[in-house]
Amino acid sequence: MTKVELFWMLCTAGYVSLLAAFCVLLAYKLGIVEWLQTHGSKKVSEMAHCDFCMCWWVSVVITAAVMVIMADPLMVFVPFIATPMARHWMS
Repeated sequence: MTKVELFWMLCTAGYVSLLAAFCVLLAYKLGIVEWLQTHGSKKVSEMAHCDFCMCWWVSVVITAAVMVIMADPLMVFVPFIATPMARHWMS
């Protein structure tokens, strides 16, 4: 991995983390999280109670879309970097 590829991956992780934090905060504002907590199955309800879990899954979905668009297999590591960043942006 070259320095340019590493820089690009870190920039993508920053964008993904900001977008994931925005999506999770929007889900809170729209009442989607509360609805999942009360009406979801046990696993979904547990996940909706965990901000880190929600940031992880939103980051995975966003990164999957980015991987399809860019056709870059190195993006598979982006959620591991973006999730803690998104959790930080939410606090």
